[in-house]
Amino acid sequence: MYTSLVPLSQDTLGQIHAQAARSIFWELDADTATTVLSTGDPAFEKEAWLARILMDYGCCGFSLVRTETRHTIATILYCSRTDAPGANQLPTAPVSDDAELLTSLYIDPGFAGIGLESVLLDAAIMELTDKDASAVEAFGWRSDFFARTDVDSLLCGPVGDLLRSAPEIGLMSVPVLEAAGFRVVADHPVLPRLRLDLPPQHDLLSAADVEELLTRASVC
Repeated sequence: MYTSLVPLSQDTLGQIHAQAARSIFWELDADTATTVLSTGDPAFEKEAWLARILMDYGCCGFSLVRTETRHTIATILYCSRTDAPGANQLPTAPVSDDAELLTSLYIDPGFAGIGLESVLLDAAIMELTDKDASAVEAFGWRSDFFARTDVDSLLCGPVGDLLRSAPEIGLMSVPVLEAAGFRVVADHPVLPRLRLDLPPQHDLLSAADVEELLTRASVC
């Protein structure tokens, strides 16, 4: 069963990861998102947001789709910093004035950690480079924070809430971002902000590398 990389467009709006389709953490400010989650339709709000961004900004993400079943196993999303007001909830906000924002990466658990994150990140980096963006930033979570002696205090309050909702909001890990060339520019014990200047100074995945990783996903 083949897996294909699909750019997000008006025609492929229905081919985003199921969690991405209903998450509005990044797309709305915190108060509005709370209201929508309690009384509204988050999937409708997300679709409306995506439609607007695609019209004004162009391609804003990529999905990995199983060709035969049309099941989306992963989606990455990005946009301008002004189109993601929810990012202001992160302790290392705001995003730099000259940077675009890589907001989220959603992936089925069974496909995480086999290199597909790199496929999506490199596709986003290439597209943002083609858009003549000068830099891209992202918020990451430190996967080793549990080893800290002050872990209990870190899990209290807003930081703990963000960590507990990481899969639901598509928060990426710091190692995944660093492997793609991002470097920390605003440090934090758990939720730093990372940056990649464009064009990247490192080599991106080759077509053969992408094909190999997609083939690996096809046999999972």
